[in-house]
Amino acid sequence: MFLSNRINPVRSFSTRLTLWYGMTFLVLLLASMLGVILAIGSILDARMEEELEEDIEELQELYREQGFGKVIEDLESEMKGNEPNSFFLRLFNDKGEMLLASDLESWSFLQPVNTLLDKQSDDEPLIEVVDHPALEHISLVVFGEIGPGIYLQLGETMEEKDEVMAVIQIASIIIFCVVIPLASCICWLMAKRASAGIKEVSSAAVDIKNGKLDRRAAVASSGDEIAELAETFNAMAERIRSLIAEMREMTDNIAHDLRSPLARIRAISEVTISNAGNIEDYRSAVTDTLEECDRLLQMINMTLDVAEAEAGVGNEHKESINISMLAEEACDLFAPLAEEKGIQLQVAINRDLVVFGNKHNLQRMLANLIDNALKYTPEGGLVSIDLNRQDDGIVIRVKDTGIGIPEADLPRVFERFYRCDHSRSQDGCGLGLSFSRAVARAHGGDITLQSVINKQTIFTVLLPTT
Repeated sequence: MFLSNRINPVRSFSTRLTLWYGMTFLVLLLASMLGVILAIGSILDARMEEELEEDIEELQELYREQGFGKVIEDLESEMKGNEPNSFFLRLFNDKGEMLLASDLESWSFLQPVNTLLDKQSDDEPLIEVVDHPALEHISLVVFGEIGPGIYLQLGETMEEKDEVMAVIQIASIIIFCVVIPLASCICWLMAKRASAGIKEVSSAAVDIKNGKLDRRAAVASSGDEIAELAETFNAMAERIRSLIAEMREMTDNIAHDLRSPLARIRAISEVTISNAGNIEDYRSAVTDTLEECDRLLQMINMTLDVAEAEAGVGNEHKESINISMLAEEACDLFAPLAEEKGIQLQVAINRDLVVFGNKHNLQRMLANLIDNALKYTPEGGLVSIDLNRQDDGIVIRVKDTGIGIPEADLPRVFERFYRCDHSRSQDGCGLGLSFSRAVARAHGGDITLQSVINKQTIFTVLLPTT
């Protein structure tokens, strides 16, 4: 089945596009939120480390400027302003003697002072991250020398950081719960808008399948790929409609042209059967029947030849051909006929012009054009064949001073089976010019026509050079 009106909503393009948009947005949102949370956590950690290092540096400067007593005073003030379970400090000398300490009940797991002295560094304060079951929060602990032989160990939990991160996580969850439904609606609207053009093309295709050959898809003015698809579809639909119209006309023409020979064959047969005659009567009837059969076969074969030429059949047999020699041979072939009809045949052919093509088809094209010119030129007329090179290829002109073609018929003379009123008295089936144009186009060229009634007709063939 070409198309179906029943589309599974779950598998529809708009649904799948919504899912693609939604999943992409969800992944990007989660990645962005995770990145922001990690970045904030890292910034807070770095800030706490900087503050602890600054505390050591400030105490070092205080010791140098105002002495040990001022350091003790400052540390005691610090202890009063902090909770024992979230803050501690230990001040001791290089012998391991404790000089000052806060309430260490919640910090009983701390390393002995002598162990810290073994890690002591004169260059930079030592910062450690402490995660112990006795504490509700991870802590940062700094250890450094603030004066000659005087050391300080200072620790603080990351409770404030954890509170900030908890608020950020709650806010992220709220944002996530609000944004996802809103984003899903936006994605759905975007998908519906994006797929509207595709649905329009699909609907037009269904209508065309149901016989509405004039149906076309509405083209949006956005100029995007969907609009381009609609324009291409419309062009294809117009081409299909044109081909169907041509096929119907060709079928009608074939039926019309086949009916006359068949009617004559039937009439000959009926007369022969009804009138008992001698052997000569029967022989004449058979001869007439064979002539009509030959005419039918010629029409059918010519129709197939035109179809093959338009489809490019025979292009695989192309070769370099001396078109000048081919034209001379065609003129020599028709010279006796022109002389018999009293028509002057004038030839002007540039020698050794070469094209790449199918020799047999090019011969038939030239023969058709010359025969057509001689057929419609009265006695005493002139038929000229010119062949020369131009910048854009090789030009063949077949000109006659015959009866001409009415202006109203000019656009249709190359159509299959089309014959002007004045040409119906002549033999033929109306396929010669169709075949000639198909051959010219199959070789990358074309045929144009100019005609003035009762004065002249010029067929111009343009073929590309090798």
